[in-house]
Amino acid sequence: MPYWIADTLATTPAFAWVYLGVGVPWALAVLPRATWRRWPVVLALAFALGPLWLTAWMFVLGSIGANSQMPLLRLDLILIGTVVIALIGVGWAWRRRSQPATDAEQAGAARLQLDERLLIGLIVVALVVRWFVTAYWPFIAYDTLWVYGYQGRLYSALGYIPTHIGYYPPFFSLQYAFGQLVFGAINDHAARAVIPFVNLGSSLSVYALGALLFGRRTGIYAAALWTLYPHVGDWSRMGDLEIALANSFTLASAFFAVAWTQVGSARMRYAILSGVMLGLGLWTKPTMGAFILGVGLVVAIALIATLARKRDNLSEAARRWLPQLQLALIVGLAALPLGGVWYIRNLLLGHTPIVFPSAFWLTQAMRSGVEFGWPLLAVILLAAYLILTRRASRSLAVRLLAGLALMLAGTLPTILMPRRMTPVEGALLIAGVLVYGWALWRDLPGKRRARAVMGLLWLLALPYFVTWFWSYSYHYRLSFAIVPLLLLPTALILARWTDGLWAARARTQGAAPAAWFKPVYLAGLIALAAPAIVQPLYDQYVGWDVLVSDALPDDLARQRSGNQALINVVDGIQIYIDEHGEPPVVVAPGVETLPFFFPLADIRIDSAPTRLDELDGVTYFIDSHPQGTGMYEDVPLVDNQVIGALRREDIMRRAWGMDDGIFRYDVYELNLDHRYETPQPNGPASEEVVFGDFARYLGYDIGTLDFWVGRPIVLTLYWESLTPADGDYMIYVHLRDSNGDVIQSWDAPVALDATATPPRYYSTNVWQPGEYITDVRRLTFEAADAPLGGGYKLVIGMYDLASQTRVPVTADGQPAGDGYVIEDRISVVLPPS
Repeated sequence: MPYWIADTLATTPAFAWVYLGVGVPWALAVLPRATWRRWPVVLALAFALGPLWLTAWMFVLGSIGANSQMPLLRLDLILIGTVVIALIGVGWAWRRRSQPATDAEQAGAARLQLDERLLIGLIVVALVVRWFVTAYWPFIAYDTLWVYGYQGRLYSALGYIPTHIGYYPPFFSLQYAFGQLVFGAINDHAARAVIPFVNLGSSLSVYALGALLFGRRTGIYAAALWTLYPHVGDWSRMGDLEIALANSFTLASAFFAVAWTQVGSARMRYAILSGVMLGLGLWTKPTMGAFILGVGLVVAIALIATLARKRDNLSEAARRWLPQLQLALIVGLAALPLGGVWYIRNLLLGHTPIVFPSAFWLTQAMRSGVEFGWPLLAVILLAAYLILTRRASRSLAVRLLAGLALMLAGTLPTILMPRRMTPVEGALLIAGVLVYGWALWRDLPGKRRARAVMGLLWLLALPYFVTWFWSYSYHYRLSFAIVPLLLLPTALILARWTDGLWAARARTQGAAPAAWFKPVYLAGLIALAAPAIVQPLYDQYVGWDVLVSDALPDDLARQRSGNQALINVVDGIQIYIDEHGEPPVVVAPGVETLPFFFPLADIRIDSAPTRLDELDGVTYFIDSHPQGTGMYEDVPLVDNQVIGALRREDIMRRAWGMDDGIFRYDVYELNLDHRYETPQPNGPASEEVVFGDFARYLGYDIGTLDFWVGRPIVLTLYWESLTPADGDYMIYVHLRDSNGDVIQSWDAPVALDATATPPRYYSTNVWQPGEYITDVRRLTFEAADAPLGGGYKLVIGMYDLASQTRVPVTADGQPAGDGYVIEDRISVVLPPS
């Protein structure tokens, strides 16, 4: 058995205990008794409550352990806690077993239709394929390496949640830690065994959304659309927060919609469940807060509608609206305990409670017609359904087609040629929505409940959608939270439209389609599902045979396939550890993924030092792009001593590095003590030579005194910094003849890297009093018309880069002009034959 399957299976029973053993009793305990026999809904809630309880208990242990520096995140304590929690759920559910169940519990008891069975089978096949792919891969996605995977390793290694950790809540990272505690060692596959449970839970959640609001058939179609959505298939193995967040958002929306549209005792229960799911979403990712805005929007629209109907009787309007406000408040209160604890903890520890993405990502948002894919599909299908089934009058059909044409005119150009929508295109889209919506509301008889529920769900999704579209539509995965709500209309239309294919009444009334249509329809479902089923098998670096290929024999090779430059750094650090028996101290500004591989090492990524003194005791400094470039973007180069010193090979030697076309990492070995070691030049200055009042010239080394055309020459100048310089000065090196005429000039600052953009150098602005500067220059003699012979001399000097004013020189305290001769024995000769 391959190691990756064995490691995954080793922790799967533990996660099954959490998701089923803990989750199911609590789902039965809190769901209305009438829902117990709808086992997919029970499982959907169980797959939320199980990890909720696990991570909440681990958070308590990890926080207490952090305060006392005790490793309380131990497997025995965790399992004892989950057993106690499960027993409480069992006891509560047992007490409720005798409560009367209404006829609603019989919903879904009818026999599954053939297309429903096929869709369930396709869902199962897709999930099985994703299990194998997820088991095969270690963590490779940026965010999982940076946050969730790294923190899972850190928590399991330390046994507590360190107080320096902030940022996203620990819902996923604690589950990853749990898997590794069960396994007994840091192991990606043991941690990632939870991901298939999350994938299955997402399918169950979307089913629950459709089934609770529109029946089992719609639930099956909704779950199929979600599970067989190629983007979901592609992202299912990554192990970040988006699919888990979709679970919470979907269940919170489903329970809120049921509570909003129902009457009776179950209404409050569903409101509390919606709040608990809101809390779980906030425990997963702060973007779940958009659901709060959605609830507020629903309550506000309800108030406006109530006032419009009862404008002559405000007391009656208030009486009708206050229960709806009460419902929203219950949702918020139920969310507070779990939803707020991480952010309160961050505040108490001095962290930023919520960290938003950098402004750079806002510039990457697409804002194109592609982002309206699911709503467009729904309105196209609805128009086709109403027109082709003759449920729409001629006037309604005309209005629907007119609205649809306007929407397509606003979105198709940016779908076919991806770019941001223009204001005119946005206006066309809005006009189309208004025409289409007005036509449905005015001319479509009946179906008012379906329209009201769909409107409610889309209002809940609207704040999230607007935020994502405007700010974060640079990646499809960031829309996952609301995709189930956006696809539900499509699922409802398809479920209702195709129901006649299998209904007995259609056969008896002679309305059944032709015999060939059913197999064609089923084959079409398979064909549409195939891309999402096989998509996870493809890897952009290996191809389609990733599971059977020998190209990636182990985890490091698999991580290297998509992170070549990063793993090159990891390899070098591991060599250091193997040779020295301990990890190096590394400063890597912005290289957020590096600590994942060495969770207990001293790797500093959060600060961007600008003074060399800040690197005392550091083994390696990592210069990177784009991460490091971004960390330093607000620091002027002439004030950045660290970046300016990267070509000072006497103190910062480039040890290794790689540019893989996406990321660049250059690792510099630091020898900062050399800054204070007095140099011993071969050509020491014969007198005390001072430039301005800030730099003493100590001497030089040169490889040759014979220059010929094309000859490379290495010249090293030695300086001592006396006082802080008052400007950014260039250094010139002149080859002059006996008359003092300049034959060739080489002007450059210290440690120039002309290949960087912008060029980097060790500006005199950052020269530190007391340090010695070794100024290595690689010159090429190119003066082809220079007369052969001797009498040439090298002259050095400094000048202000902005004003071109030269710096005065003194020799033994006496003025010596604005340049100093360091060598007068230079000859221009013919190149050797």
